[in-house]
Amino acid sequence: MKKYLLLLMLLFLFLYGTANADFYTWEDENGSTQITDYPPPQNKPAKNVQVHKYESDNLTGVQNAEEQGSSSKDKKSKSQKKTEVVLYTKNDCKDCDTAREFLKAKNIPFTEYNMDKDNGSIARRKEIDDSEDVPFAIINKNNVYGFSENVYNKVLKLGSDSSK
Repeated sequence: MKKYLLLLMLLFLFLYGTANADFYTWEDENGSTQITDYPPPQNKPAKNVQVHKYESDNLTGVQNAEEQGSSSKDKKSKSQKKTEVVLYTKNDCKDCDTAREFLKAKNIPFTEYNMDKDNGSIARRKEIDDSEDVPFAIINKNNVYGFSENVYNKVLKLGSDSSK
């Protein structure tokens, strides 16, 4: 019984630590801002590297405070003006599906380019970087590789803070 309790406590601590992860922002060699939950690669030049420590603030609280006292038309126009999201995806990609559902659940409008269905989206992506990893999102001019709910929330919050 003690083994199970110890195992359960260790599992809880592990899951708590991953849910409250830090994230990194930096500028790559092309001047694009990168936002990930891992540090910049050591083999590529990076400028203005910043580590954003976990904060207890969450995006939902910020959105709720902003939306109080606004009409539904104001809410829609504010969210469309504040948040610009482009999402690059591929077929049979679990993380792509999760990113898409996350944005839909938050009522965040986005433009999706499926790189398996549209050759034009591959060319569009190549203008940004040579990677074909997905999901890849551009949120308010910030490049986000992969999907992490914590990172998406942080980037969305950064965008709403800077537009005030």
